[in-house]
Amino acid sequence: MKRLPLILNIVLAVAVAALYVLHFTGLGASKKNRSEAGLAAGVADGSAIFYVQIDSVISKFDMATDLSGELESKYKSSEAAFQSKQEAYQKDVNDYQYKVQRGLVTRTDAQNIEQQLYAKQQDLVKLQQDLTAEINEKQAVMNRQVINAIMDYLKENSTDLNYKYVLGTSFGGNILYANDSLDITQNIVKGLNEDYQKDKKKE
Repeated sequence: MKRLPLILNIVLAVAVAALYVLHFTGLGASKKNRSEAGLAAGVADGSAIFYVQIDSVISKFDMATDLSGELESKYKSSEAAFQSKQEAYQKDVNDYQYKVQRGLVTRTDAQNIEQQLYAKQQDLVKLQQDLTAEINEKQAVMNRQVINAIMDYLKENSTDLNYKYVLGTSFGGNILYANDSLDITQNIVKGLNEDYQKDKKKE
């Protein structure tokens, strides 16, 4: 029983020491505070490594939103043009079938119409392939433009924001875990959008 007060004093001393360390070293700060402090001051050993959630950056980046809108408009326009040609082709097919079933065309004329319809069908197939390839290419270019803008921003602000490495994470990607205190996604999105809006006003 005499040892109990001694044990309690030791526990209290350790607790006070722990609180002192947490308070004066900042280890007890919130995740948000640690992230902002780390981004502003870097890591003491000079190896500041942070990360951004690529999916979140792209979904919240105004440039990506604008480019996606342009791509969607292009897709709808291409789809409408293809649909119009497809309906015209189907109308010609129905007209051909109507005439053949009623014996309104000679065998030679029927063969000529069939050849014309086949050529139109091949043109439609090629048009669909070309439009798909064009949309896919525009999608790839858009993705590169967005990623390039993010990389340029990170490079231009590396000194001010005091980081040496910025990793990109995505669900199911190579980075399976990263401490939340190293997540600078919100900071980067904010900076990207501010710069992008300034550039848009200049245009």
